[in-house]
Amino acid sequence: MTAAFFALFLAGWNGGSTGAMIPYIERTYNISYARVAILFVSTFIGYAVAAAATGPLVRKFGFGRTLSIAMVVELIGNVINCSQRKSYNLMCFGFFVVGSAFATQLGLFNSYFARLSKPLLWTGLLHGVYGLGAFASPQVATAMLVRGVPYNIFYTTNVGMNVPLFVLVWLAFGKLDALPRHPAESSGTSGGSVLSTTLKSREVWSLAIFLMLYVGAEESLGGWIVSYIIEVRKGDPEGASWVASGMYLGLAIGRILLPPLNMLLGERNAVFIYVAFAIVLECLAWLIPSFSSTAICTALIGLVISTFYSAAIAMGGKLIPRSMHADAFSIISAVGQSGSAFWPLVIGVMSTKTGIWVVEPTVIALLGAQGACWWLVPKVGRRDE
Repeated sequence: MTAAFFALFLAGWNGGSTGAMIPYIERTYNISYARVAILFVSTFIGYAVAAAATGPLVRKFGFGRTLSIAMVVELIGNVINCSQRKSYNLMCFGFFVVGSAFATQLGLFNSYFARLSKPLLWTGLLHGVYGLGAFASPQVATAMLVRGVPYNIFYTTNVGMNVPLFVLVWLAFGKLDALPRHPAESSGTSGGSVLSTTLKSREVWSLAIFLMLYVGAEESLGGWIVSYIIEVRKGDPEGASWVASGMYLGLAIGRILLPPLNMLLGERNAVFIYVAFAIVLECLAWLIPSFSSTAICTALIGLVISTFYSAAIAMGGKLIPRSMHADAFSIISAVGQSGSAFWPLVIGVMSTKTGIWVVEPTVIALLGAQGACWWLVPKVGRRDE
């Protein structure tokens, strides 16, 4: 578990820093919002590659070796990102490499945690650690950038964490060939048959699309809120980075503290309640023209949407047969994470044409779509944990 927590902290550290660095990336390469959004496209392609490749890789190399390979690939991507700031195309390639590695790791860790006795609780903690990394990194990145440090130097911190993380993951999972099977599971199903069945599963795709909308809303807000605060609310870069960090702190706190309440309410009911609160808060953040109200509402939005990811993984663990978990959670995680690339891209393109103000109404629309998609997820009995 320590290896998984460390890996998700690094993922949050990497993802949370992007929003703080966007204004500096724009100035370094003299590019528009739409061109910056190509970073998100590159990440999206990486997620798509991971969705297709993770299951076959696990069957060929084993769970632990595949996870270790993903760590090495992530290290390569971070080395690319920290080593240069001359070529924007090379930076996009670095984002693609890191994205494919992270999506692979996330799918495998989700399938591992979904098999634990209290998946909602443990998955909440896992993704809470992601939130802690995403909370801390904008502050570190901004502190470096406002002092004139080139943006790419920040990625040396990723490399510094990647090396011990690879060692830790190899020691923890290197000899694990496959996740333990339930006694009732069939062991004779071929890889191609499992993948085919997984791709036809309503449960898999309803959860995947729900997470694509959720992660899209989370990363759109976290990725563009700094630019929004600077341009619409006329804040300074350091204050704007604190707004982004506040949202990720809300995510971290909620993912650690709210799972017991979710188990009491039931995973399905809890998400509907939180979606309603989040929409109200996002409307207030948009319609009240105040820096402080936007900052407070953004932090509270992070809190109330924090457990959506763990709720989806816990539901998937109960709805999806265990024999399908490696493929199913790879697809769910990769498609879900693709939202973190696709929706910020959409906002970047719209912002170039109409202005960065489109962030808030777009997030409201994504929250509403999440509620509709969650309603389509098949019902399960309440978990007795």
